[in-house]
Amino acid sequence: MTNATKSRKRSGRSRKQARRQAQQRAARQRALWIAVALMAVAVVIGAVLLGGGEGDDGSATAPAGSVSIDPGPGAQLEIGDPVPAFSASALDGGTVSWSDYEGAPAVLVVWASWCPHCQAELPILVPAVQAREGVELVSVTTAMGQQPGPTPSEFLADEGLTLTTAVDDGAGTLMQGLGVSSFPTVYYVAADGTVAGVTVGESSEAAIESNLDALQVG
Repeated sequence: MTNATKSRKRSGRSRKQARRQAQQRAARQRALWIAVALMAVAVVIGAVLLGGGEGDDGSATAPAGSVSIDPGPGAQLEIGDPVPAFSASALDGGTVSWSDYEGAPAVLVVWASWCPHCQAELPILVPAVQAREGVELVSVTTAMGQQPGPTPSEFLADEGLTLTTAVDDGAGTLMQGLGVSSFPTVYYVAADGTVAGVTVGESSEAAIESNLDALQVG
């Protein structure tokens, strides 16, 4: 074998080795970029779960861990059932605790801001309850962002409504604990904390007044 032939073979092996090394470096770089991307996704997901979503306009769900409720029956509350104690972040800041309303008749409405029946009923229900001296009004807004529509804050502002509103979390902890499957669900609660009346879906003004009359008499 001539020296020229040996030199060509060595040169060929060197080129192959260089290509392999380049391919290995490229593979390591791809793996590094994939790992960085996965870490970034994990950070974003963690921030959402811990922070309860984006924004401060009422469209976000409550932060994880800020919602709690005593075990309920697991189904819609019926007349005579006690309303399970719950606590959650308030839409306008602070905390809403059901225990703060013990000892007085109260109306508890669970609603979603995108729900057309809620949009029709709340502007009737809220002033009707607030006109009744001694009757408390508490609401739970849930299922945020599940359908197109205004955020809870936007809806209340547009309608000029002011009421104590607890914000449910993304898992619907309050909605499930209160046995709610349709909106709006309104519980008319006697002073002893038990349900005196229930309505599911949009109610007429006459039905609302009738339930409030019965609540006050009871």
